Amino acid sequence: MRFNQFRFIIPLFTIILLSSCLGTNTPTTVSSDRTFVSLTFATNDSIPYISTAKFTLNADSMTIVNVDSLPYKTRIDSVYPTFTFKSSSRATMFFPVGYKYKKDSAVITGKDTVDFSNLTQPIRVRNYAADGKIYKDYFVKVNVHQVDPELYIWNNVTGDIDSHSATSQKAITVNDTIFYYLNNATNAYLYKSTDGKTWSELALTNFPANTPLNDIQWFNGKLFFTQDGDISNSSTNKIYSSSNSRDWTAKSSADYNYTSLLFILNNKLWAIMQSKADLKYHLANSTDGDIWSVLGEISADFPVREFASLTFLSRTGRPKVIVTGGISQTNEQLKTNWSTLDGINWIDFSIENHSLDTLALGASIISYDEKLLLFGLRSDNSKSHYKVSKDEGLSWQIPDSTYNYLPKDFESRNYQSVVVYKPRTYSKYDTKQQDIESNRIYIIGGKTPTSVIKSDVWTGKLNRKNFLIQ
Repeated sequence: MRFNQFRFIIPLFTIILLSSCLGTNTPTTVSSDRTFVSLTFATNDSIPYISTAKFTLNADSMTIVNVDSLPYKTRIDSVYPTFTFKSSSRATMFFPVGYKYKKDSAVITGKDTVDFSNLTQPIRVRNYAADGKIYKDYFVKVNVHQVDPELYIWNNVTGDIDSHSATSQKAITVNDTIFYYLNNATNAYLYKSTDGKTWSELALTNFPANTPLNDIQWFNGKLFFTQDGDISNSSTNKIYSSSNSRDWTAKSSADYNYTSLLFILNNKLWAIMQSKADLKYHLANSTDGDIWSVLGEISADFPVREFASLTFLSRTGRPKVIVTGGISQTNEQLKTNWSTLDGINWIDFSIENHSLDTLALGASIISYDEKLLLFGLRSDNSKSHYKVSKDEGLSWQIPDSTYNYLPKDFESRNYQSVVVYKPRTYSKYDTKQQDIESNRIYIIGGKTPTSVIKSDVWTGKLNRKNFLIQ
């Protein structure tokens, strides 16, 4: 009985198999999806960067555009565009009036050159889907940077912040505010600004009127500076602190005089302190600016005041410090260029490299665009000492005058305050706009070679720092 069942099953499978081989009469569906996928430019020996352009579709305006502009001076007058669509039977470009090849349209082949420069209107592209009936229009815009990205632009934004004939001054940034302190042996003053142009005065309490202000530091939510005075007078050897920038508290030590604040490194505030017992100078650090750990003696050629110092991130991502120039404990002007990673072990770059030999006192150093920039005076001729280091302070060179130079009407000076302003006034989600507004260098005040105290404000920025995509 089972044998007879299989006799009928085998012919049934044979019929099914033959039916499948005969095919069907179902018509083939032709795609009507004419959506844009990509645009690329073929590499051209005379236009080496052209193939790097990345195009996307702005759906609101139906514009195919490269948001990240091509490099400055990239030619787009004879490029080979290749379009890709989800389906296409043909695509045609329609040129605006005045197009240099004097034709209204052309079928896209990928083998013809197209001029995307000097257009009064974007080129329009019409793509017909594979069915040959339905089409969609797109506009094509090719962006090229119109400014030299490596050029620094400098401007004078304020003539004078004050009119108090200061003897000492210092500007420092705290979050999105620039604070500018000055004194003139009789009174002390404070101004603040959020743009470097408009300044308002604030009242100060318990702020000394007769001390240098070179070493103001922002640390752990407070501002600090030292009052280095007569070694025999404890009332003039204090450290001052403020949590609101206006009201200050002074503190002295029974055993040491506060000489200078150096820098901030590894969550500690570092300073030079002088022993009252033997008058020797020591390194010291603190985690709060109140309780201090006094370390070993400093070298005879390590500065105790009027130096330039900076903490920055090295190429390996580690915090690093540079301390340059200044006056030694025996009142000699130094040409040293010290560096450290931990505050304990130091290297003097000036032993091997003498590129800062002409640096006068009162210089300023900032970290900018993965380089160090130094501003000050030359000690030999009172001219501007503006240098750049690309190797983390080991060697210094004069900036390329083609791209980076101070304006001719910028008056030479030292003891200026130089800050990189990074405002936080924008929403944390609006990071692109914040990037555009930040990364601006401010040079505030200073002392001219004739000892005139300036209170003007200059600002500069690398053009590339304005680009949304770096």
